[in-house]
Amino acid sequence: MARSLSWIVMEDFGYDLISLAFLAVLWTAFILLYRKEPRRLVLAAALLPLVLLTLSTISEMLTSFVPGFGFLMAILVVLMPLMLVVFGGALIYNGILMWRREGAKIPNLLSLIAGILVFALPVAALGLVMISQWWSLSLAFIMFFASVFSASIFAMLLLYSWVNARFPAKGRGAAVIVLGARTINGQVTPLLRGRLDKGIELYRSQRDPKPYMVPTGGQGRDEIEPEGVSMGRYLAEQGIPQEQILVEDRAKDTIENLEFSNQLVRAQRGDGRLWLVTSDYHALRAGLASRTLGLDARSFGGKTAAYYRPSAFLRECVAIARDNLKFMLLLALPFALMIVGALFVATSVS
Repeated sequence: MARSLSWIVMEDFGYDLISLAFLAVLWTAFILLYRKEPRRLVLAAALLPLVLLTLSTISEMLTSFVPGFGFLMAILVVLMPLMLVVFGGALIYNGILMWRREGAKIPNLLSLIAGILVFALPVAALGLVMISQWWSLSLAFIMFFASVFSASIFAMLLLYSWVNARFPAKGRGAAVIVLGARTINGQVTPLLRGRLDKGIELYRSQRDPKPYMVPTGGQGRDEIEPEGVSMGRYLAEQGIPQEQILVEDRAKDTIENLEFSNQLVRAQRGDGRLWLVTSDYHALRAGLASRTLGLDARSFGGKTAAYYRPSAFLRECVAIARDNLKFMLLLALPFALMIVGALFVATSVS
């Protein structure tokens, strides 16, 4: 009996080693691809399931060899609905805070809307199930899979944004391009200052030849001068030599920021990587846009006030999905097939 039990333990241990070796191969492939070119959404789509698979494998191993770990995991599963309630409540609180501090504009209310949906969608789905008609069950299935897909996309982009921020492929920079944001009476706001300070940090981190500093941004309707001009003045006040500052003052959006700034830099320095600096929540989209334009660039994020991030990042998720619609439709295909299958079953039963 003891020999049989020992054999089972050894067999489980062998399976665990095989699983770990398989994970090591997957992680090695991911890291190599990331180091080669991190500005690819396919890597974001691969990272989330890879992390979940890793956590699942480690959890299974600990359950087998650590007494009581399985019970702990069961408690966490039971507490998941409570975690969802806390998450929804945090989003609503953040949305109200954004409303008070930034105004009642739709982009500022995204976290409030998301928090309300966290509570409203399960209630609506339960009501549809209780009606118990084929159309109500079908609609409940659609709502469920649409919610799971939306949550998966959000988690995928959030995780990859975190990785992109913590492990940037730096190298040496030909120029630090700081993307503009709204100014007030020619003065930079705390949001824009976070970007500029990150750019200054990158500038000072490189030895000679120093990269050019490119503040980029045109003039908005409520601004007294182009954002690039205000930003350039701030850089000079912080000790950046005037000859190292190339002001770009025409751009109206991220694409123009990158295109016009690249033209300025290449007129002075023919090659070399561009370091793009924006707010932390916007860094991933800026990097993706630079790849679309064929630029040799890496993106970095400056600090943003904590209360501002949830709504801002939700806005970025919507923008990334819009800019990469074909890829998002490809990711949605499995969910669409499950919905079709659910509809077929519901209509067959009816």
